[in-house]
Amino acid sequence: MIAGKPRKSGGFTLIELLVTIAVAAIMATIAVPGFQNMMASNRLASDHNEILAGLNLARSEAIKRRQEVDFEITTGPPWGYEITLGSDSDSDPLRVRSGSRGDLSFEGGSSVTFNSLGRAPACSSGCVLKITHSAGSREININSFGRIGRG
Repeated sequence: MIAGKPRKSGGFTLIELLVTIAVAAIMATIAVPGFQNMMASNRLASDHNEILAGLNLARSEAIKRRQEVDFEITTGPPWGYEITLGSDSDSDPLRVRSGSRGDLSFEGGSSVTFNSLGRAPACSSGCVLKITHSAGSREININSFGRIGRG
């Protein structure tokens, strides 16, 4: 080594490392609650879309097969549903699904039956499914014509 020339260092100093760790810790404490809320709202949206897809499948199968199709709901965490042919209760279900930790309430009984025209006569005054999570709740409305809409 030649005298008088400063030696170059290739690493980080302890102070630089501590400042970086402190900034990362502050950013993590700010981001984690927002991330948890985002995950909860994504779970709610996923469950809502799953039920919408199941109801639409049940209605379209009733129209396609020209026979009654039942959409049976099990409430309480975890909620679930089963789609079966109405007249043939001994056959295998067309679809069985269960949701996440959310709760499902249904005003109008525990099932919706779509007839061969895709109508839901039991929902003459309107049926409402309500999905509740920690992020909030969403509703699905079914009218007597079998139309399924977001609440």
